[in-house]
Amino acid sequence: MHSFVRVASLRSFARAAAELGVSPATVTAHVQHLERGLGVRLIERNTRSLRLTEEGALYFDHCCRTLEEMRQVEGLLISRGPALRGVLRADVPVVLGRRLIAPHLPAFLGRHPQLALHLSMENRSQDLIGRGWDCAIRIAALPDSSLIARRLGAVRWITCAAPDYLARAGEPATPADLARHNCLGFMPIGARAPAPWRFQCDGRTIELAPSGNLVMDSLDPLLDAAAAGLGLVQVDHAAARAFLGDGRLRRVLAGFADDGPPIMLIAGGTRQMPRKVRAFGDFVESLIA
Repeated sequence: MHSFVRVASLRSFARAAAELGVSPATVTAHVQHLERGLGVRLIERNTRSLRLTEEGALYFDHCCRTLEEMRQVEGLLISRGPALRGVLRADVPVVLGRRLIAPHLPAFLGRHPQLALHLSMENRSQDLIGRGWDCAIRIAALPDSSLIARRLGAVRWITCAAPDYLARAGEPATPADLARHNCLGFMPIGARAPAPWRFQCDGRTIELAPSGNLVMDSLDPLLDAAAAGLGLVQVDHAAARAFLGDGRLRRVLAGFADDGPPIMLIAGGTRQMPRKVRAFGDFVESLIA
């Protein structure tokens, strides 16, 4: 069932096999085994495309619900033991994953030696069941859904640059001064322009369009570019903490910093989060704080 769900979600036997860590022949055999047992064709495919049959679409919905119920039961059984065990599959934003979470994973896994963490950084979907994740961290106000959500904190937008850049270009005193600076832009997936920079001025939030010679779809490499002296960057304070701590970046316009969206932990199901998911949430919440 898991193989079938991954093939249907990714629209590819090869990509499903790569994600599951098995051969395409194994995934094909799994799906064919289901089709023989059910007596119906679940997937129609040719050399260029793949689609679900009417029966396949119906079965896919039931598979997703069944797999989610199995994960919840497994989480319940694991939670009855004295220690966290099994596998926790989590997806997090790249900038938080690399800069905030990864450096502290030895401590987390040291506290839970029987737990295996499978951490991905796709950050492009809320389809936990289809992706096979137990939980995900998203920086956004989430729409109403069947997901369980827990607020871990909130983004605090700060503006910073490398000391050598500020020595060359000068330090902005107000947001209006950014017009004469090289501002490195972050462009969210699917957007056509960089996200605006946000500031608090006289008790209200203002937005300014960053203008510079570099735009990227991930804040993580933008931090590296800023640390290399290319220009100013606006990023979450938690993600830039290590850069600020060792002096690679210096904060500017501190009096104009603005709050951003909430940082949310989401999990599937309609009941409480499994204990291993709650433990991961506690860990990330402590890092943000």
